[in-house]
Amino acid sequence: MIKVTRIVSVSILSLLPSLSAMACGRSTDPAQVVQAQLDAYNAHDIDAFAACYADNVTVTDLSGKRAVIKGIPALKSAYAFLAKMPKEFHVEIVQRSVTGPTVVDLERAIGLPAGKGQPEAMAVYEVRNGAILNVWFPPKS
Repeated sequence: MIKVTRIVSVSILSLLPSLSAMACGRSTDPAQVVQAQLDAYNAHDIDAFAACYADNVTVTDLSGKRAVIKGIPALKSAYAFLAKMPKEFHVEIVQRSVTGPTVVDLERAIGLPAGKGQPEAMAVYEVRNGAILNVWFPPKS
């Protein structure tokens, strides 16, 4: 009798989380933390996204058109829409600047329904102790 053994080849790297995903809670580098939250956002993973933020996070739309988001429960509620977005929806970084604990991203939304275009927005992140403490969205005009 001949015994057949099936060998499954798996890259060891594919079993490890991405470096940016590991940044939340493990890195104090502001650019890595902001990139990790972007990766989680683009994966539509609300829990991983929220894990990149401080418990007392504040997200402020400086135009005043949206209510200020305070705390993780409110953050998860405000970004719950991600679970319903098509997989094609994601944000690309057009430009990033980092100065100390501050990361400024010019972001472009991709994969929105027809007619919505590819809107751009600026996001200013303040990272403290390996977590995003504040986010500000300046008005477009």
